[in-house]
Amino acid sequence: MKKMLSAACSLLFLLITTTTLWAQIAGAPPPFDGSKKLKVALVQLLVEGEFMQTFRSGAKRQAEMLGMEFLALNTKNADNKAQADAVDRAISLGVDAILLSHGRPETMREPIQRALAKGIKVVAFDIYFEDLTNIVTHMAQDDVLLGQMALDALVADFNGQANVGYIYIPGVLPLDKRDTSFTKVKQEYPGIKEIARHGSLESPISTKNADQVKATMQANRNINAYFAPYDEFAKGVVIALRELNMSDKVKVYSADISTVDIRQMTQDGSPWAATAATNPAAIGATGIRALAMKLTGEWLPQEITIPPMLFTQKMLRDNNVQRFNDLFEKFPEFNTVDRASATWIPRDSSGKF
Repeated sequence: MKKMLSAACSLLFLLITTTTLWAQIAGAPPPFDGSKKLKVALVQLLVEGEFMQTFRSGAKRQAEMLGMEFLALNTKNADNKAQADAVDRAISLGVDAILLSHGRPETMREPIQRALAKGIKVVAFDIYFEDLTNIVTHMAQDDVLLGQMALDALVADFNGQANVGYIYIPGVLPLDKRDTSFTKVKQEYPGIKEIARHGSLESPISTKNADQVKATMQANRNINAYFAPYDEFAKGVVIALRELNMSDKVKVYSADISTVDIRQMTQDGSPWAATAATNPAAIGATGIRALAMKLTGEWLPQEITIPPMLFTQKMLRDNNVQRFNDLFEKFPEFNTVDRASATWIPRDSSGKF
C-alpha cells in the first residue's frame, strides 16, 4: 500500500512538474528553455491591406515556432489613440514583448515607456524614438532605397521627362523617407516635374485615394505618371484611371507587393508599371526573432534594415508570376531576410521567413 501511495505521489509530482514547463527549443537559452510561457503582442497602427495582413501572419508563424503566445491587438486603421490604448492593454495582459508597427512617436512614446518600465522588450517597425534608441530596437525597410528603386524605373521609362502625380501623407515615417528619394530625383532630373500631390489614410484607403486621383486627373490632364509609394495608394490610382478610361495614358510606380497587386499589375492594359518591395511575412518574422533575442539578452544592432527588390510589370509577366507565393520560386533572393537570427531560433522550413 505504501509503495502504491509512493508511486501515486511520484506520478502526481511528475504531472505537476510537467504542467509548469513549456515547450522547449533545443539549445535555446532561458527563457526559451521551457522554464516560462512567453507572450508577445503585435500592435499595429495600419491594419488594412495585404502587406499588413502578411506582416501579421509572418509574425504569428515565427512566434508559434518559438512557443510564444501571440496576441494581435489590432486597432482601428490609422487611429493613433486606439494604438496607444492597445499598448496599455498589452501591458495589462502581462506580455513579455511588444512588436510595434507604425505610429507617431508623439502618441506612442508614453505608452511604450510604460511598457519598458515593466521590463517589456520592444521592437518598433517603421516608427522611430530618437530618445529610446538604447532600449528600443528599431526596424524598417530601406525606405529611401525602396523609393529610389521605384523612381529609377519611372525615370528610365520616361527618359527623364515626366509630369508626375504624387500621393503622400507627411508624418508617416516610411512615406517621409520615400519622399526624400522623390526630392532627390526631382533635383537630379529637372524633367521630372511634380504636378500635384494629395493623399489620404482614411478607410478604405484605396477608394478614398481613387476619388482624389480622379479629381486630380480631371484638373491636370498633362499628368502621365503617378508615384504612389504604398500599394494601397497605387490601387487607388489604378481604380481611378480605369474609371476615367486613362489606363493607357498614365503609368504607376509604387511600393510593396501582394497577390492582389500582382494580379492588377499583370492584367492586360494595366498602368501599374513597377513596384519596389520587401517580403512582409519575413519582416514580421524578423521582428519576432529580434524580440526573442532581446529576451535572451543576445546582442542586436540598434537598427535593423530590410533591403528591398524591384519588380516590374515585365518581370512578373515574363516569369508567369500570378500570386505572391510565386515570387519565392521565381525570385529566391526574395525568400529570406537574414537579419536578427540565432542558431537556436527555428525558421520556417519553406524558407519564406
